[in-house]
Amino acid sequence: MIRVLGAALLFILVVALSQPVSARPQYLAAFQADPFRRAEVDGCGTCHVNSAGGGARNDFGSAFDAASREITPMLRSNFPQQFKFDTAKLPDGSTFAFSDPASKFVVLERQNQKIVVDVAALSVPKTDPVPVAENRMSFFVTSAGVAPGAIGGLSGADRHCQDLAKAAAAGDRSWRAYLSTSFDGKPAVNAGDRIGSGPWYNAQGLLVARGPADLHTKDRFRPEVLTTEKGDRLSPAEVAPDLALGILTGSLSNGTAAVGKSCNNWTSLAEGDAVVGDVATSWNAARTIGCGQTSPGAAAPKPRLYCFALR
Repeated sequence: MIRVLGAALLFILVVALSQPVSARPQYLAAFQADPFRRAEVDGCGTCHVNSAGGGARNDFGSAFDAASREITPMLRSNFPQQFKFDTAKLPDGSTFAFSDPASKFVVLERQNQKIVVDVAALSVPKTDPVPVAENRMSFFVTSAGVAPGAIGGLSGADRHCQDLAKAAAAGDRSWRAYLSTSFDGKPAVNAGDRIGSGPWYNAQGLLVARGPADLHTKDRFRPEVLTTEKGDRLSPAEVAPDLALGILTGSLSNGTAAVGKSCNNWTSLAEGDAVVGDVATSWNAARTIGCGQTSPGAAAPKPRLYCFALR
């Protein structure tokens, strides 16, 4: 019985001793493969007090084991005797250790404390967001016209303004078409009441009007402020009242609805007419055109809209 017990103890002792022996080359190989390893540091004495290996670990061996035997930028920076890497000292006494072969991280030591810093975070400039310009575009004349009776009401006109503004990178604001509605006794909607409080600027940042009162005391706009959402000035042919169909408003000069002059609230191509403005005489109440005067067809010329951004 004693012999059997002794043999069992001997077997257990052999297994216990053989485990680190078989594992040791794997960890030593990982250290030897590290690109920052000092060439003169090698062998079992790298991690053990005994240069022959086995037994108690030295400081590096203990730290290596505590790091789950993974060589990290922090581990390298803590053991410059084992690893060779560049450092940089700052005027305040802080030190950067460039101990990452991939150059993704650096170790910053300041007042005897070390932290790992992401290099990508250091390279991103920390700037305040650029404030939105006060005079960014908030008014334009549509570059694409619409048939008076096929707009789809005020919502369709607003959508037309919004789509054109979005295509011009100004879709982050709510846009309204300068249109009034009034037909068959329905409550009137005044164009001047639905476009916000201003001020409004064109695509070049030029002031169009400071607010509704300023807007409706103008007979006509200065030619230079009449631009499309793309920033294009209207051509001479478009500003001449006898050559252009005009700009739909359905409004009187004070911005209120012109009763019955909006093609059944911009939904009918039947008989009737709509008030339009032009830039040569009155910008919002120059004359009328027939509701069926222009068709929805792509080739037909169509009047345009004024679009204003709400603030």
